[in-house]
Amino acid sequence: MTSTDSSPVTRTLLKQLDLVWLFADQHVLPRIDDAALYWEPSSNCVSVRRIDGRFVADQPDENADVLPETTVAWLLWHIEWWWSDTISVCRGEAAVGPDAYEWSGSVDRIRALRTEWVEILETTDVEKTIVGLMPEETPLRDVAGWVNFELTKNVSEISQLLTRKANSQI
Repeated sequence: MTSTDSSPVTRTLLKQLDLVWLFADQHVLPRIDDAALYWEPSSNCVSVRRIDGRFVADQPDENADVLPETTVAWLLWHIEWWWSDTISVCRGEAAVGPDAYEWSGSVDRIRALRTEWVEILETTDVEKTIVGLMPEETPLRDVAGWVNFELTKNVSEISQLLTRKANSQI
């Protein structure tokens, strides 16, 4: 999916994204089923809950002595939220706060967000300054590097949870 007409930086960022996406699409996302979505590995977990017909994510106390573990549903919500927020801000639109973001309930939205993100990278100068996403004004290339890192981290966490769940049943 990498464009040959883009800058070397853009091609590298797209290749990195393609690599993590290959892992996600072939080895992680297909392993997610309804039972895996809400499996809680401990009693100290954050998840996504249906409240008034909406999927709402628990917001962890990030100052707690022991941080909560997450469910696969929470991690999928997290990917959707930060990617939606990043895409909105990179397009010059308003940021989407985590409290305001409603999870779609499936992996389909993540696939769509990936497509939108690739379009941004292929059509936007990676030196463009992005304002309102990071604590400081940041070039798109740095934002894209963070997206690749965050996606890799979140997909790895999902894979680890799926493995833990499978191992807990043998």
